[in-house]
Amino acid sequence: MTDFLARLTALAATGGLDGPDGLRYNASLPELAAHYGDPWDGGRIHRESRWPHGFSWGDVQTVFCRCRRLQSLSLPVWHGELELPLAGGGLLTLDTHVTESALIAALTAAGCRWETVTYENVPDQRTLEVAVAEEVRVAFVLTDRDGHADREGGDAPPPEDWLLNKALLWGYDHTDCPEPDRTLPDDGWGASPN
Repeated sequence: MTDFLARLTALAATGGLDGPDGLRYNASLPELAAHYGDPWDGGRIHRESRWPHGFSWGDVQTVFCRCRRLQSLSLPVWHGELELPLAGGGLLTLDTHVTESALIAALTAAGCRWETVTYENVPDQRTLEVAVAEEVRVAFVLTDRDGHADREGGDAPPPEDWLLNKALLWGYDHTDCPEPDRTLPDDGWGASPN
């Protein structure tokens, strides 16, 4: 099993990357910044409000709620390689080529259960969705091509084994999100509570 596949399996089993101090659903933005270093500010998700707000560490794209808790993350696997953050700063580059059969074998070995989700209007894509907890989901989006080049005219047969295109982690909106403390100064990431 590749290092990246092992990380994907851990994501499906635990709802996080890089252990209990790492990127996981509901993780604190200040704690993650202390662990990995300051994130890159990706900006507002909605034009009219500061929150939710996007940040990135390496190629890991995250969205945080106004209470500075991680709502979702996305791994753009289709690039072929991915830069993941390291504790204390820095990045680790990993090959992200993962086939559906290898992913299913790893998830099965880890005791993960999933539901396969398909859409009629997207016939060359399917998603393996894992319920990590009642409110937390991990999705592995698979395509019948590598995402780098379309089959000529769409007439060439698809590969025998589908390829991972992206991995997602998200949780359902929490209802007990506190109002931001307006007495605190700007958090330094371009996302002041005001």
